[in-house]
Parts: sequence; structure tokens; C-alpha cells
Amino acid sequence: MIVIVGDTHDDVLYYETVLANRKDHIILNRFRIYTGTIFSQQVIVIRDMSTSTLASSVLMHILDNYDVDLVISVGKCIGVSEQLKHGDIALSSNVIDVNVDLSIFRDVGMAQIPGFSREFLVQDDIFGYLAENIDKRPNIDYFRTTYLSTDNMSVEMVEFLKKNKNMFAKNDEKFVIDHNSAGIALACNLKDVPFIVAKVIETGIDYNQNLKTYSKVLGRYIDLGKGIISTINDIGRSDILEGVEDER
Repeated sequence: MIVIVGDTHDDVLYYETVLANRKDHIILNRFRIYTGTIFSQQVIVIRDMSTSTLASSVLMHILDNYDVDLVISVGKCIGVSEQLKHGDIALSSNVIDVNVDLSIFRDVGMAQIPGFSREFLVQDDIFGYLAENIDKRPNIDYFRTTYLSTDNMSVEMVEFLKKNKNMFAKNDEKFVIDHNSAGIALACNLKDVPFIVAKVIETGIDYNQNLKTYSKVLGRYIDLGKGIISTINDIGRSDILEGVEDER
């Protein structure tokens, strides 16, 4: 089974529409999920995961109750590096929780778990499958990026991350900011489930959104969705499943 996680309804609307045999369920007495199939693969679609704390808690419940092979985090993010523009696709090579770097506690890595790494790497095979399918879509630019993930999306926090990003990763990396991927990465890491983050850059540190760029971003949601759907089809192939299991 593959889980697709989004924040807003726009993030996951495309995936909801292509689900065959779609059914909706309420989990934890609050959150609506959709189950169904895409290319004969069992899929769960969930939205409203607006913070890392929320995403990790709800996803842990899903991973405890379903046999999940892969988690894909979708939606929008903020571009930090100058090379990244509106509508570009940011594929995660790694995710770093940057909330903890503002903590007064020592030896705290991730989500206040002492000694636990704050950085989570995406499996090369998973990245390769998705990148290959996005590359087939015309007129799309995608980048291998480091996700700096924080629940605090204030202007002050975003500016802090822009100025101090090298506290968390190397100079030559491309950076984006989002607010829930660290929680998703944490849950997947604890449950030994592969994950990847694939989001559209909606705005940037040094440029604002307007009607024209927003229209472009919405179009990219569909382009990215088609690439993800093709990847879900690939994941069902026995040779790819064996590769994923070997990585794990």
C-alpha cells in the first residue's frame, strides 16, 4: 500500500479523483482518509496534515494499522536557493527538522527524542523512480533538494532559515522550506517505511506569488501528480519491489 499525504485539499485533489473503488473513512475520530486503487495498487490519500507533530502522530496510526510500502508527501513549499522558481518541483534527497535547533536542550536530535537524528535520507531508488517519471513530463524543472522542515512558518523564522541554512546542511545544496515533512520522515523512520517528499515551489524567499504564478503552480500540481501516478504503477513491478526491500 502507498500513502499520499497532503496539507490542503488542493494538495491531494488530483489523487482523490483518480482513485478507483474509492471509499472514505474517518480515523482517530477526526481525520478523513480515502482508500482505493491506482493501477491496481492499494492507496491511501490523507490531507490536513498541517504540522510535523500532527503528521507524525496520524501517520504513525496509519503505519500501525496498514501494510504500507511507501509514503509520498505532496503539496507546496517555499524556495530558498536562488536557482528555484515558481512551479519548480522539489524532490527531497533528505529532510531536516530545524525546530530542534532552536531548543535549549542538549543532545536532542529529532522531535525531542535524545540521540535521535534530525536528518532523514530518501532512498536513492525511490528518488530515481520518481525523478525518471517526472522527467518524462514536458516543460517541468525538478531539483534534488534538502527540505528544512519547521512548524513555525512566520516571516521571522523563514528569514532565519535563509540566513542560517548552513547550520543544517552544506553550502552547495538546494534548499526549500515546508512545515510537515519532518514529521512524516520521523514516522517512516521509526516504522522502517521508505518515504519521499515531492512538492511544488509556490513562493520563494525573495519573490512573491501573483495570479500568473499561482496559475502556473496549479498546473504543476497536475504535472507532478501524473509523474507520481506513473511511479505508483512502477512500484507494483516485482523487480522494483525487490529493490525497495533490499534498500530497507
